[in-house]
Amino acid sequence: MIRHWYRFLAGGSAVLAAGSACALPSLANVRLPSRASITILAKAKAINLKVTDLSTSIKWVIAPPGKSSKAAAALANKTVACLKKVGPVSPDPFGTRSVIGGVVVVDVSSPTYYQKGSFTQLPSASSEVVFLTTASGAVTDLSTISRKPSLACLTAQLVGNSILGGAGKSVKGSASFMAAPRHGGGSGGVHIRFVETGGNFALLKSKLYDDEYFYVQGPAEVAMSFINLGSPFKATWATSAISKVMARAKSEVGKS
Repeated sequence: MIRHWYRFLAGGSAVLAAGSACALPSLANVRLPSRASITILAKAKAINLKVTDLSTSIKWVIAPPGKSSKAAAALANKTVACLKKVGPVSPDPFGTRSVIGGVVVVDVSSPTYYQKGSFTQLPSASSEVVFLTTASGAVTDLSTISRKPSLACLTAQLVGNSILGGAGKSVKGSASFMAAPRHGGGSGGVHIRFVETGGNFALLKSKLYDDEYFYVQGPAEVAMSFINLGSPFKATWATSAISKVMARAKSEVGKS
């Protein structure tokens, strides 16, 4: 999962609030143990969402990934523990915890891209790429994410991070599986739509839509997020971006 930041009204002023999911690593603090890991890091960076993958009909602003708080990291740990009750998962399924080591080789987030001039910093898009040591481990993570009980785990993290970010204690969230474009291995992809209501979203008389897509290409786990306020991120924009990202994933994973 990816950390998202968006602006909304809180107490009459604009503040930053966390959207879905997880902690982000600081690449400056990541210790890569081998030349092979450095090569994989480069592959992950190459795969991640680029501004050129997005629709040219609007101007996109590029914002660097944010940093995680201790509270957000604790939420991430709870989410992984919850997912383990659903099925087997790695220590960092699709970037849920951003913990590198063991079977998790690298975890890299893209910048967040959002519409220029938008007070809410929405619509926005971002991605995260995790490389595990084996393709079978990545497929197992995807399989567990695709099970219905996982929705409650992920929704709890979404809402928890939003509350931590200042969206209001009365924020509520729901999630449902949607059709996903087919790419990569495993089941071909998982699409979950999260919807947040209440809290400051009620003040805006609107809902937050967070469409998360999960794919596997060999040992690479690719998560992409498309967020908008009031209505879902345009499906045609998301589908086009996903196609470009997964084409790079196929190419990068296939390289020696």
